[in-house]
This record gives sequence, structure tokens and C-alpha cells, in this order.
Amino acid sequence: MQVTLTQEAAEKIQSVLQPGKTIRISGELVGGCGMNVEYALWWDEASPADHVVEIDALTFVIDPQTIEHMDTDRLTIDFRAQQGFRLVTPAQILAYGIHLKERWG
Repeated sequence: MQVTLTQEAAEKIQSVLQPGKTIRISGELVGGCGMNVEYALWWDEASPADHVVEIDALTFVIDPQTIEHMDTDRLTIDFRAQQGFRLVTPAQILAYGIHLKERWG
């Protein structure tokens, strides 16, 4: 999985950076009959099955199930003041309005 971070996203992450923390890119199935994938970014630790991506001084982790939901090998993390973080693939915007947060916060 190739992950790219835009300058805007990098600047926003640096403004809220928690030193030594890893950022998890997560996609979980939600809903009943019409299943959707809900994406999130949160501070976390890597697990053995995670795909780890280092970008500059930042570490991102993605579990195999999330990669499967994305159905791509390329992801861009962007930030826009009006929309928050956005997860973008070459084919589509997976999610926007995402906030980097504590997992249970």
C-alpha cells in the first residue's frame, strides 16, 4: 500500500502531533442491510498484522481488512479546512470530514 500525504495534511498533523504516536487508518463495516465502510484516523499502536508506512517523521498503520475495503494500492491523505481530513484513492474520495483523534475519545 502506497500512502501519500499532502502538504496540507502534513501541516495539520504536525499541529496536533503526539510525539512517538502512530496514526491508524481504519475502515470498519457499519450498518445493517446496506453495509458501508466508515473510515477514521486515530492515534494508536501498531499490531503485528498491520502494514506500516513511514512518511517523513510520521508513522501510519493500516490493518489488512481496511486495505481490502479500500480496494486499491494507493491512498492519499489530504486536509481541507472546510472538510477536515480526506482519504482519496485514484478512483474516488473514500471519506472526508475525518478528525484525527484518540480512538475512544
